Amino acid sequence: MESRAPDYLAPIAGARAWRLAPNLMARTYGYLWSHAATTFWPDNEEMVGKCDSGHPAPAKGCSCGVYAWKSPALMHSNGYGPADHLHISGVVAGRGRFIRGERGYWVAEGAVVLAFFRDDYPSPVREVLSGSGVYLPTKEEAARIYNVPVIEFGEFDSFCDEYGLIRF
Repeated sequence: MESRAPDYLAPIAGARAWRLAPNLMARTYGYLWSHAATTFWPDNEEMVGKCDSGHPAPAKGCSCGVYAWKSPALMHSNGYGPADHLHISGVVAGRGRFIRGERGYWVAEGAVVLAFFRDDYPSPVREVLSGSGVYLPTKEEAARIYNVPVIEFGEFDSFCDEYGLIRF
């Protein structure tokens, strides 16, 4: 009998940070943005890596794909953890093709948000225009939109175990 590889591999665990939508126009695309606010993550959907060069993401020698750190500790030690109320971080599950980075990160074909981390930077409730009744997104609102729990940084390993995520 011939042995074959399984059709499904478990997703890989990652930690990453985003910028909350910096203004109302940005919010119409999604709550979570890259730090440079050039790429948004679709609300409560998988983020799929794409490349303008036309090859599948990720690819060696190209910056395409979805990035995450192997752990919250690596995310923080490399300067990517939240440092103010404008940023949020959390747990992602990477899937599909992936490449291991040299400094403790990985790049995957796609990823979904599974949880957000509680941090020391609560979001202020800020009205876009005084009296408008329209507010910039908060971390609490992002957790509701993504329908994910808010966990402590120290719960990363047990959370990943509970969700069957591979850590390497």
